[in-house]
Amino acid sequence: MKSSTLVAILVLQAVLVMGILSHANDDFPKCCDNCRFFSGAVVCDDAGPKCRDGCVNCRVVETSPKKTFRCADGRGDDGTPCPPCKKY
Repeated sequence: MKSSTLVAILVLQAVLVMGILSHANDDFPKCCDNCRFFSGAVVCDDAGPKCRDGCVNCRVVETSPKKTFRCADGRGDDGTPCPPCKKY
């Protein structure tokens, strides 16, 4: 494979990933207690008996002994911190 073809593929892949992350910013919850940062992305990885308000990608991760849900929303890392959720 020519190096120019490989460069073109890598550039198109980078554009695709950035486009996906730019849309994910709209769906990120207002607060998150367990943020993970990697490869220019931030993922809210909270788990609990239900997903927090604002979580779009809520998944069941455990069914017994109790059902546990995990919020798996992500956004591009734009330098803004993940605000922790208030504990009542």
